[in-house]
Amino acid sequence: MKHQGVVVPIVSPFSRAGEVDVPAVGRIVELLISHRIGGIFPLGTTGEAASISSADRRAIVEATMQATRGRATVYAGIAGNCFSDSVGAARDYKALGVHAVVAHMPSYYPLNDTEIEAYFLRLADAVPLPLVLYNIPVTTHHHIALGSVDRLREHGNIVAIKDSASDPARLTELLKRTGGRGSDFPVLLGSSACFAHGLRAGGSGLVPSGAHVVPGEYQAMYEAALTDNWPEVDRLQHLTDTAVAPYLKGKSVGQGLAALKAMLEQRGVCGRTMLSPLLDAPAD
Repeated sequence: MKHQGVVVPIVSPFSRAGEVDVPAVGRIVELLISHRIGGIFPLGTTGEAASISSADRRAIVEATMQATRGRATVYAGIAGNCFSDSVGAARDYKALGVHAVVAHMPSYYPLNDTEIEAYFLRLADAVPLPLVLYNIPVTTHHHIALGSVDRLREHGNIVAIKDSASDPARLTELLKRTGGRGSDFPVLLGSSACFAHGLRAGGSGLVPSGAHVVPGEYQAMYEAALTDNWPEVDRLQHLTDTAVAPYLKGKSVGQGLAALKAMLEQRGVCGRTMLSPLLDAPAD
């Protein structure tokens, strides 16, 4: 499997009572697939995964699989601070038909590079699906060091990395080391402000939460990069930056996700309910 293209980290919709809104999962998936999005990623940061019970996580993945019906590659998040829970989730998700799992490092204890590498190697050995590394220091307060990536990508079950560090210099060096687009170790770009830069440097795909708002534009940006149409990539970078500013600019991660759900509520896609400790966006 080649991990590339636009992979959307979907929001997790809930009723006001805090129950998984299965029809809303279907609406989100249908919206994305109607714009030719090829990858769906439940239970990432955008999906509030850290706040969801294991039973509801499974329900969200099951609803996602039922909605995609084989029309997209499905990546499911398994990140957590309990190793056995992550492995058990991967086994459950494989049974549901998920194609790959995604994990950032545990985020409670301070870890050094040796501990981070050991964790991912053990996880890659234990899970029954291809593992995508996820570097997101804004929430984990750690980086997966570039030297660690060099060593981890030698593992046969570690197949790609999603990098959300918002660090153009790191991204350039990461892509140089891994070989860029077309290499055996794809780099998926997780920071929307760095998409044009990362595509120029050889990124294999985009992971935009903003595709809930402008899915076609992100798909077009990726396709423009494949034909080296950099003026169009730059135009779409500006357009998408403008579209996502209402929920990203000047907000914390959690506040931004709440604002995104409020935007989707206004569009009739899902409700604005957030899980504790995050708060719903104020009503307009």
